[in-house]
Amino acid sequence: MVLNRSVYLNRWLNSFYILFFISLYLFFAPLEDDGTEIFPNSDKVAHFSIFFLMTVLLIIGRLKKNYALIFCFIYAFFSEIVQTFLSYRTGSIFDFVSDILGITFAIFFISLLEKRV
Repeated sequence: MVLNRSVYLNRWLNSFYILFFISLYLFFAPLEDDGTEIFPNSDKVAHFSIFFLMTVLLIIGRLKKNYALIFCFIYAFFSEIVQTFLSYRTGSIFDFVSDILGITFAIFFISLLEKRV
């Protein structure tokens, strides 16, 4: 059996895997409240950024846009639903909206880059 080494050596997908596991920790680990935020709604910026980067990395890593969009949408939905059942976390519709905006902006960003090339 011959394995396609390019799949395993794809730096974009490897970067996605790293970001995905970091996001799992950030979304589901019991984190202590450190007091005041750096700026208001910094968690919404984090949600937007994580899903923007994950979507971009998947698409640049050669995953079809539709599959990247579906995966990221399901992950965003799943992460917020699971957080509602965790006693130390809270799911938020506003976090979900931030996730979806990150995904949407990533799709538009990639589309703009494709049109320029």
